[in-house]
Amino acid sequence: MSTRPSGFEDRLKAALLARLPEEAPAPAPARNFARRYGIPLGVGVATAVVLAVMALPGSTRNGSLPSDAPTGSPSPTATSAPEIKRDPDGSLRFKLPEQHQVPALVDRLKELGVQVALVPKRPRSQCSELGGGGRGPQADREAEILQHSDDGFVLKVNAKTVPPGYTLMFPWADYYPLGEQGIGFGVVETAKVPSCSIDYSEGLEEALKARSEPPKDPGKTIEVDVPAPEGLAALVQSLQAQGVSVAVIEKKPASECTHVGGGYRGPQADHEAEVSVGTTPRLRINSKTVPPGYTLVLTKPAGPSSPSAKVGYGVKETSKVTPCEIDFSPGR
Repeated sequence: MSTRPSGFEDRLKAALLARLPEEAPAPAPARNFARRYGIPLGVGVATAVVLAVMALPGSTRNGSLPSDAPTGSPSPTATSAPEIKRDPDGSLRFKLPEQHQVPALVDRLKELGVQVALVPKRPRSQCSELGGGGRGPQADREAEILQHSDDGFVLKVNAKTVPPGYTLMFPWADYYPLGEQGIGFGVVETAKVPSCSIDYSEGLEEALKARSEPPKDPGKTIEVDVPAPEGLAALVQSLQAQGVSVAVIEKKPASECTHVGGGYRGPQADHEAEVSVGTTPRLRINSKTVPPGYTLVLTKPAGPSSPSAKVGYGVKETSKVTPCEIDFSPGR
């Protein structure tokens, strides 16, 4: 929970940047969900981490339909793929594609003899394959498919990055990603390439169905900044006065609290149902982001407050709200 989703992303960012050459320039701050790794293109959500798939955008920006796609329609068919360059050693190098360019890129790579697959993403009701066989981080940087060059971050394909018996895989949605911002890719054992991959976005099927219906009015919307610890009490009082279901919990050592948490809403397929908005971030509160039966939960930082302490936030089933949660941080 804490300041979701920054902690998870910071760890992914640190792990990724640790594998880049020391001379690589510092990445620009990630957008929104980038909100993702901190790569200059921003980083979009992740697909199956167990497959060692990285998700990198530069594509959807906000998870909504592109301007040239009518509501309720599938993604636009790509008219062109990113330019593919051939290095003197025969390696193929190309920039990260935008989401709608992926099918054309896959076709072009196949023409060039690359073992590559386009794996459709489906809601859980339409796909039961969990995948596996993903290639993990490589000791040899030259064997990593994501590399840094004078052109920025690129995918480099050769016998080291996609060795015999492996396939470059692009999970791809034939609907335009809703809660996901970016494209995914990975190198997977050819025998284990799935026919589909599961999109775990919460509320995905409802969101897909709703795209063919008139948008529902979320009602009154309140937007507020995530407060510093000293401003927490005033914010809670203000929100409660406006009829918002809000609660404050504390992080405590296991010796002082028996509640392990749970009941939080996960990433939403419909980005309009996400409680956080922007890179600051701000909290957007309405009947879609905090629906009936749920409560906006604000978490006090563990231990004495410091200038860098942040208030955590999340949306939790009201029946599962507790006065405290166990702080599992090291040393607690």
